[in-house]
Amino acid sequence: MTTYISFIFTVILFMIVPGPSVSVIVANTLRYNLSAGVKTVIGTVSGAASMFVIYAFGFDLLSKNFQTFLNIIQWIGILFLFYMGFVMIRDSKNLNIKLEIKDNKNFYLHGYLVLWSNPKMLVMMASIIPVFLDLNQDTFNQVIILGIIFCTLGLISDLIYAYLVNYIKENFFKKDLSLIGKFSGTCLILGSFWLLSLRL
Repeated sequence: MTTYISFIFTVILFMIVPGPSVSVIVANTLRYNLSAGVKTVIGTVSGAASMFVIYAFGFDLLSKNFQTFLNIIQWIGILFLFYMGFVMIRDSKNLNIKLEIKDNKNFYLHGYLVLWSNPKMLVMMASIIPVFLDLNQDTFNQVIILGIIFCTLGLISDLIYAYLVNYIKENFFKKDLSLIGKFSGTCLILGSFWLLSLRL
């Protein structure tokens, strides 16, 4: 039980700093509406759940070969963060144009794919999860339980972001959303430089 409590506190600290998944939730909520943000959240949680299931089934194989895969994905994540930040700043003035939602499934897919490209999640899988595992016991069940805890906390955290951003949009930036778009984009670009600095 102590292990799981420690894991909960670790995950909370892990989620304090927003990553690419949160940025997509924020972007879809700003660009469209709360429903779009919630659908993106469902996608991110589904992505995390699938990642934990795959990790549980292939723990031995992944733990041996994860570092190479992690390095590749981290570079992709750095470039992706910079690109998203650039696009948000470039298109910030367009946030004031309300778009119609033509394909609801896209928001789910956004969340799912971005979660899988999120370097934070890969760090979690490669470096943090093994710390909380008893390798003398069945790792499958342990990973699944940790996954359930992580996905539950992630769902709560991401929904808070979606609702908070929607509230701010509706009450403080209703006339001009470009400022919050520029701010979000700048944070993403700074985040990409921070990740880059960790690798140099």
